[in-house]
Amino acid sequence: MALSLLSSISKAKSRALIYFIPGNPGLIEYYTPFLSYLRNLVNGAESQQTAYDIYGRNLLGFVDEEHEPFGQGREPWDLNGQIEGIGQDVANRRCPDGRPYDKVILMGHSVGAYIAVEIFSRHTSHLDRNPHVNMEHGFLLFPTLTSIALSPSGKRAGTLLAVPGLKPYAHILAKQLLNLFPAFALRYIVGKVTGFGRAALETTLQWLSSKDGVWQAIHLAKTEFAEITEEKWDESMWQGDGVPRFFIFYGEDDHWVDNDIRADFIQRRAAGKGTLAHIEVDKGGIQHAFCTQDATSRTVAEKVFSWVETINGHE
Repeated sequence: MALSLLSSISKAKSRALIYFIPGNPGLIEYYTPFLSYLRNLVNGAESQQTAYDIYGRNLLGFVDEEHEPFGQGREPWDLNGQIEGIGQDVANRRCPDGRPYDKVILMGHSVGAYIAVEIFSRHTSHLDRNPHVNMEHGFLLFPTLTSIALSPSGKRAGTLLAVPGLKPYAHILAKQLLNLFPAFALRYIVGKVTGFGRAALETTLQWLSSKDGVWQAIHLAKTEFAEITEEKWDESMWQGDGVPRFFIFYGEDDHWVDNDIRADFIQRRAAGKGTLAHIEVDKGGIQHAFCTQDATSRTVAEKVFSWVETINGHE
């Protein structure tokens, strides 16, 4: 599934793409309210200077109808597979009239933020691959950029995956446990445990009842733990030209981000040279899964819109 929210302005001097990358589980439906709020905010500020199209899609492998069934010889997508696949999809995006976008902004949530930075890094290192893509900025929301296994939730998940013999069969066990509950009981339990709004709850239940969705989520999570360790990008990655290249919004107490590692990341950006990444830490208690509640989806959309305005102010 994809969500395409196009600008109504057809004759702007330039056209930009804001390409959104979900977290895990990688379902774009979680983000429909957030991206719709952002679309409405951008509509009110667009001019003939720059028109913004907003596009997002599922990560690979999370919806049964979008891939061949997993099984012998056909594994779910790992983290690198997501980076390569989504990166190619970014390169394939075109304006409504068929021409390449004048500029591209990658926006990601959670591991989607990591995927966005890595796509950005690979693109800038191999500009000959897709020379028509002008990748200018990244918007990173509650990003899991380094050492995910050291976060509070990462430690708990790591302990579970360390159980002897469990790791290769975790997806099978998870599916068997889910099958123990009738639909009405699963709805009640998931609703009580997560506290999700109605739309996010329905999306979650559809994902849990799919054939391969849980398998894909667990497989991706395993490779997140293996790959998202110490920071591997050069300092030049975070330096913009006149305006920040990356805009980052952290949760104040994000259970998928270690606070000390986050503080070190922010401090090192502050000590760099040139136009640094713009980094903010939320003080309003917004949770990592901001997209599951209408109110926080609106708040984060307003934050992202302020970044769009900052970019526009430097054009």
